Amino acid sequence: MQPDTRTSSRAVPVVIAIAVLVVAVLTLGARMWPRTAMAAVPHGTVPAPTTWDVATLEVPCWSCPEAKTWPVRFRTDLDLLAPLGDGSGNAADFFAQFDVGTGSRYPEAKASSETLRPHPGLEDYGNALAFDHPLLLEAEPWVDQAEMRFYPEHYALDGIRTRVPNLLFMLSLARTWTARGVANQDPDEGLEDCRRAIRMGRLLRQEDVVIINDLVGLACIHIGTRGVYEISQRTGDLELALLASVVLGEVAPQRLETARKISEMDVAPAKGPPPMDGSPRLRRADHIDAIVEAARSEPERRFRGEALMSAFVVRHLGTPEQVDRMMALFDELVDSDDPFVAANARWCRDEPLSDELVEVLIE
Repeated sequence: MQPDTRTSSRAVPVVIAIAVLVVAVLTLGARMWPRTAMAAVPHGTVPAPTTWDVATLEVPCWSCPEAKTWPVRFRTDLDLLAPLGDGSGNAADFFAQFDVGTGSRYPEAKASSETLRPHPGLEDYGNALAFDHPLLLEAEPWVDQAEMRFYPEHYALDGIRTRVPNLLFMLSLARTWTARGVANQDPDEGLEDCRRAIRMGRLLRQEDVVIINDLVGLACIHIGTRGVYEISQRTGDLELALLASVVLGEVAPQRLETARKISEMDVAPAKGPPPMDGSPRLRRADHIDAIVEAARSEPERRFRGEALMSAFVVRHLGTPEQVDRMMALFDELVDSDDPFVAANARWCRDEPLSDELVEVLIE
């Protein structure tokens, strides 16, 4: 029996068409692979803000004597304003990819920074991305996660050299969400954008390992809350505006208290060559007791870490008696129940003082 040449001839273009379609799909998949891979973010939902009675709202007195015993944290429950999401993923899995210089997607973050600009009428929120920027949209589900952990999942604790995420990139996202929210004619959608910025800040403050991460987190909360305040003013929601104003009033005291605690532990080396008589070249070393006490018992981890870094300086540049005291402190804290405190104490005890570290401390 002879083959049906008419059937064969009709099949050829069909096969070619299918092949072309398959190649196109595979090519598109290859181009979209990074975005597709990132789309596998664990699903998270965000609950509505906790209901509250305006009659129970208190204005924390950060200038009162009892404030000296408070942690440097919001006294107002931020769940009233912007609850965290419930996603099971680690938000740091996304943001760590944009690390300055070393992140696999750092070039994208750098390119996005070159497009930052103020939006007309929204200059108070600083330079922001385009409201439909792909990275902005991709980041949104990641701030619906319940946790963000950088240490030690993505960065090892390395004393003064401990890495931090690309905080400027994260701050630009918070600015853009807030600016987009304030510009949105739908106040409900606008508030959701502002709450994204607040959630970003809350996630950054969770770990309590590095002070700069905490301060940028505080800045994100500040920016997002300003947006909430502006939208609620515009819509006449005076109760929400009151809540936002109370939260905003807590930002400056936390910044000032952070600065005060850091200043109390500052023993950075004085600039210039060491004294000719060989005496310690510390800018100040008259508060060793405060450093030791903070390293041992400060309730907030980031300040314990700061105290340990000051103790590291004293260990290398202090008097022989001070050096012995710092080494005894490190030996004690390497057995701390807090793994972050233990890791910092071990680094301070074992790390030699290089010229590089002296320069870092001076700066």
